[in-house]
Amino acid sequence: MIPIQMAMSELAGAAAAVKTLFRELSAKDAARTLVLVMIDKALGRPWNELPPPADTQETLSRRQIGPAALLERRLRESVPPERARELVREIVIVGAVDFLSRNVPPMKKKDILNMDEREREGFMKSIKEKFFNADADMVVEGDEALNMRVTRCRFVELLDAIGEKEMAPVFCEGDRIFFDERQPEVSLERPETISRGDEICDFRFKWLG
Repeated sequence: MIPIQMAMSELAGAAAAVKTLFRELSAKDAARTLVLVMIDKALGRPWNELPPPADTQETLSRRQIGPAALLERRLRESVPPERARELVREIVIVGAVDFLSRNVPPMKKKDILNMDEREREGFMKSIKEKFFNADADMVVEGDEALNMRVTRCRFVELLDAIGEKEMAPVFCEGDRIFFDERQPEVSLERPETISRGDEICDFRFKWLG
């Protein structure tokens, strides 16, 4: 199901890209940038100098972050690098929130507390599997907290491999905004993130209210 849901979110991201570029650039520059990104993608960029994907998780990770990397590279031809990053961040967040909304079910305290241990583990596993870019363990801490400890992030690895590692935090923002805006019963704290140089991404979910 993920490729279908990813395709839907790609449409949301593409629509956001068109809207943002035509708002921020001249019509000529916006159209030129979009056409060049499509050409780059058709030529296999930005992954054409890397070995083939090692597994399905890497294939999906490349598919999800590749267009953003291409867009930022092309935007640097028209605007300062800092502004290019801001625009790409805006677009990435739209796509990421859409994708997570389609894949991560509502985390409702009453429903989860009514599950037995096996059911809770199955529920948490179903969430973890949606983060195909990550190797992670999920832990239920009694009735008060749910934690996900990410030990590997393919987004960071792939961006580093193409010389764009500094883009990685952009993709973390979508997670934060999704849980802030679309999951009203939980709060997310993430004191450590691989994208900022830590050893792990430490997702800590706590019940609100």
